[in-house]
Amino acid sequence: MTRAIDRLVVSGALDPDSSDATPIGWVLRRVDAGDELSRAADAPVELERGEARLLLRLERHDPARAAEPSTAEPSTAELESAQLSLFEADDDGAVPFAPVLPALEPLPVPPLYEVRSLSYTAIALFERCSYRFFAERVAGMRERRPAASAPGGSGRGLVATELGDAVHRLLEQVDPAAPATPDVEQARTWYPAATDQDIERIRVLVDAYCDSEVAARVAVLDGVKAERPFAFEHDGVLFHGFLDLLHAAGGRSLVVDYKTNALDDLAPADVVEDEYRIQRLVYALACFRAGAREVEIVYVFLERPDEPVAATFVRADVAALEHELTGAIARVRSGVFEPRPSELACSGCPALDVVCAGQRLHGQRPRPAPPELAAVPAAG
Repeated sequence: MTRAIDRLVVSGALDPDSSDATPIGWVLRRVDAGDELSRAADAPVELERGEARLLLRLERHDPARAAEPSTAEPSTAELESAQLSLFEADDDGAVPFAPVLPALEPLPVPPLYEVRSLSYTAIALFERCSYRFFAERVAGMRERRPAASAPGGSGRGLVATELGDAVHRLLEQVDPAAPATPDVEQARTWYPAATDQDIERIRVLVDAYCDSEVAARVAVLDGVKAERPFAFEHDGVLFHGFLDLLHAAGGRSLVVDYKTNALDDLAPADVVEDEYRIQRLVYALACFRAGAREVEIVYVFLERPDEPVAATFVRADVAALEHELTGAIARVRSGVFEPRPSELACSGCPALDVVCAGQRLHGQRPRPAPPELAAVPAAG
């Protein structure tokens, strides 16, 4: 009742034996309408309460009036004559055909997944296995973490992504101008399950960068920034991420990216082409959008730091890079999510053995991925 501005109509039933037994009785008591209530049975009574004016009307039960037949209801003949006829017969008794209505325009089918923001990690996941991309990025299923051993155990305590994360966090602490390995024991505070073998492996990988030719090259450059964030828009999609190391001067940008992949017999250049091609062009476009005229991107695989993979792009390459990125976005937008099982794609997949048979789809015997097969994708 407090929301009324100009006029308020309140109705209710009143128990004559107990005026407060009903809500309307409570209202009448609050407006002190006891005296006027008795007069309201004959005619409406107007009340003035402060600046408000109230019209009080009381209807009592009348058995005689209730027994009288209602004259307001129309007869059956009147109802039939007033009924709307959709198909009126003509004088010959023929009923015309219904009018032809224009066809309804089909409603567009909404996309299964409307992509608005992407990182390199998301695109790489889609390219590796679009079905896993759907499970994690669209359906919201969480990646399955392999069980880690207890602290101090003889088995590996950290999975590949955890080990790689520890390496990256330590490298963030390295001064680009004077590369030196920080205290690797910090990794135990981040990952209590880390074993002595894990800590030693982390130390070897961090040492590998600090002692590399790429680190020596970066050390003589002024103004090198670590973990440099970037964001840009392309084809209506926001791309975002971080660059491990960035040096920008005189219209030229140098990007250094660390990788902790287990290479085995693979050539670093082949791994970049197969796994990091999209990441590389995203990094290049981020630098071009920031005003660079030339961009060099160097990948350092810490397992083989003496075999860096470098590529240089100039402004004339921008159109081709954007075209390739447009194709990658189109594949995500297509809504086609098909499983492409492999040891790397299936390792940790939340859909595996739930809604996807994994490597058994192709008659392969599933094998666990090697502990260091999966690389920690850069934040970009």
